[in-house]
Amino acid sequence: MEVQSTSESFSPILIYDSECSLCERFASTIKRMDSTSHIELIPLKEEEVYQNFSILNRSECEKEIHLLIAADQVLKGPKVIEYLITLNPTIKKISWLIQSNAGQKAMDIFYKSSNLYRESLLNRCPKCKNK
Repeated sequence: MEVQSTSESFSPILIYDSECSLCERFASTIKRMDSTSHIELIPLKEEEVYQNFSILNRSECEKEIHLLIAADQVLKGPKVIEYLITLNPTIKKISWLIQSNAGQKAMDIFYKSSNLYRESLLNRCPKCKNK
């Protein structure tokens, strides 16, 4: 893994659970979208990312999605989803909806529901239970 850590040439880094089928599908979608193709996707089990970026904590990354947008700036949970959505050119036109109080609450509910589903998948997976 070669990660640029200078702020001028920093590419955002999404830390995701590659052993979770839901997370894997999410990462695959991020890879295919033109508006997010500049984001590097790194599985949370890659120890090198924690060595290169002390702002990251593995146990926190295991609990919720993390996106490094600069070497010293990280977004977590629903803020990651909000950031990714606003990268889409079509969504930019209605970004005020996302930034409203109601939009923020909707993003929070969406993320929390998705994360609960992810946790339930991990709890039902015999392979994941033995981690």
